[in-house]
Amino acid sequence: MSNLKQQAWGQARITAEEALELLRRADTAELMGRADARRRALHGRTTYFTHSLNLNPTNICENRCELCAFWREAGSEEAYFLTLGEARLRLEAARALGLTELHIVGGIQPQIDLAYYEALFSLAREILPSALRQGLTAVEIHYLARKAGVDVRTALLRLQAAGLDAVPGGGAEIFGAGTRARICSKKIDAAEWLEVHGQAHGLGLPSNATMLFGHLESDEDIVDHLSRLRDLQDLTGGFQAFIPLPFQPGGTRLAGAAGAGGYRIARVAALARIFLDNIPHVRVLVNYMDRKLLQVLLHAGVDDIGGTSLDERIARAAGAGADGRFRTVGDMSAFIAGLGFEPCLVNSRYARPAEAAACAAPALALPPPRRAGVDAALARAWEGQRLTAAESVALLDGADLWELGAAAHRRRRSQVPGDRGTFVVDRNLNLTNVCEAGCRFCAFHVAPGSERAFTLTVDEVVEKVVEAVRQGATQVLVQGGLNPELHIDFYERMLRAIKRRVEVCLHSLSPAEVQYLARRSGIPVRAALERLRAAGLDSLPGGGAEILVDAVRRVVSPRKISADDWLGVMETAHGLGLKTTATMVYGLGETSAQRVEHLLRVRALQDRTGGFTAFIPWSFSPHRTQLPCEPATGADYLRMIALSRLVLDNVPHLQAGWVTEGPDLAQMALVFGADDWGGILMEEQVVRATGTAYDVGIGRVTALIAEAGFTPVQRTTQYAPVRVGARDARAPA
Repeated sequence: MSNLKQQAWGQARITAEEALELLRRADTAELMGRADARRRALHGRTTYFTHSLNLNPTNICENRCELCAFWREAGSEEAYFLTLGEARLRLEAARALGLTELHIVGGIQPQIDLAYYEALFSLAREILPSALRQGLTAVEIHYLARKAGVDVRTALLRLQAAGLDAVPGGGAEIFGAGTRARICSKKIDAAEWLEVHGQAHGLGLPSNATMLFGHLESDEDIVDHLSRLRDLQDLTGGFQAFIPLPFQPGGTRLAGAAGAGGYRIARVAALARIFLDNIPHVRVLVNYMDRKLLQVLLHAGVDDIGGTSLDERIARAAGAGADGRFRTVGDMSAFIAGLGFEPCLVNSRYARPAEAAACAAPALALPPPRRAGVDAALARAWEGQRLTAAESVALLDGADLWELGAAAHRRRRSQVPGDRGTFVVDRNLNLTNVCEAGCRFCAFHVAPGSERAFTLTVDEVVEKVVEAVRQGATQVLVQGGLNPELHIDFYERMLRAIKRRVEVCLHSLSPAEVQYLARRSGIPVRAALERLRAAGLDSLPGGGAEILVDAVRRVVSPRKISADDWLGVMETAHGLGLKTTATMVYGLGETSAQRVEHLLRVRALQDRTGGFTAFIPWSFSPHRTQLPCEPATGADYLRMIALSRLVLDNVPHLQAGWVTEGPDLAQMALVFGADDWGGILMEEQVVRATGTAYDVGIGRVTALIAEAGFTPVQRTTQYAPVRVGARDARAPA
């Protein structure tokens, strides 16, 4: 094991220099594991959240920070200011919501003064007496004190008397003077921000601490910021939680900042849990991130996922998605419990409301003994030995997420030489949505004769391919359903027509389609493949594998190709010199043993033929389908990625599935065993039919690969390099 694993992961305080080394050099999975150990020691599996309403009295702000998408100029059509009467109406409308917290922050503008906020907090105390009233950033408090001609302590005393219970952490951004000058030059400096919080703590007003990252900051800035927070906490003990805030670039004026990817978010959150040993909680805000990433962060030191944040506007103005938000206590509790954690409804002082169900006491005892065989299987995986079915199941069910990830990343390093993270520029063309198979997990297909049916002509396909090549595509995946109107000669004409117009790799037609065409033509699969290859087919994608266990296939796709037939088509293709990929769609109700059986069948065929270039696991997207399954979690995905790398010791490449998992999880996959981003799809319809849709361009993909510490390399279908980019020097090698 690594030196980090061999350390006594206890409570010993680390220095700033050690923290910087961890941020720069530590393996991501092991950093997460160390943070998770600290989290469990403090809170067990208890996970906290609030039921909160955000009240922003105005979006007019004189500071006009480059990093903020919320502020507006006075007099603009989108500018607003709430009078006390309007604020009263909003507060009264919230009486029945059962809030644990009210969060009030606004902008810096002359129309608002200390007296306004005294009146507003007094109103809030009158109308929502049981909700904790948290409000006003250090920036606002400093401004209001100066405007009123009083010192910060006096301003805080007046606000406290009016009803202020706690201070949020906003306005901290990054403390480093150089970076702060570039992103929020008109805000108070770090010393003034810390002074406001120190004064609040002295008056018994607890606060949170934040850090906005993913813009222009350096690793040194990150550690410096955390160090100043830890120093103040040593003096006052008033910080309740640290909140790492990933920068949302949408709508801002900050040039050159794309925002942090999941890799950096996870590393910063984990480091914070390890380094900030005197701040009890690490909180992330659900409205700032993808939900699957949030699920992973609960294994990286995070014990608090924020709150319902009703009517949140600041992150939303910067482009934060709405799909990550929760609107009720029940939804948030169910989400936490569904991940195996204990939900606990609190306010920002971590007090539970009297009427709420009691939270489970943190289970701080040692975890139960491992399942038999887990440690032995981990040792074999770490040493690169071939895993058995029993060992693979033991790892999938019993190993910690970080342990799987660390072993898989080590294996990736040994199997894939160099530090490259590859991707291909491609286009997915769905020739038709008509399909006789009618699989229960598919939201894209329609039955023959449907009013929603479509089938592209050969000319339409060719024009789409030509346009894709003009835009830089080197690979095109043409596939559709099992359409009784399309015969093998149609595909031959289509393939030849494409090849006459452009030079492009036709990575097309799944095994299910190939077998269907062969049967309808009354010819063997081998003959069908020979005809298609002669017409221009270059390689086969792995679609239609789902789970290569017929007991599962009879439930989810009873009219589709069997597991043996899928493997048979692939073996025949390999025998003809056609390279292929292999896939898995998991989360269809299968067992861990059935997932492992799928991997072992792929491995066995690869032992015989060596024809698979890559393996791609996807999670099932159940929305709008006929299967009543819960979506797989982000942690599930990273476990499957890691296990795939460890089991498939003879398949050279492992693709990250950003199409279903999103770019944050795909980036994390690069340090959990994956070495390839897959295709930057110019068109994709099948997954989008379920309501899952992510978009990334070449610039964003190369930035995410570089941020994770790899050199971005555009590749061909067969993994020959096309263009090599630069890696991010900040990331571990």
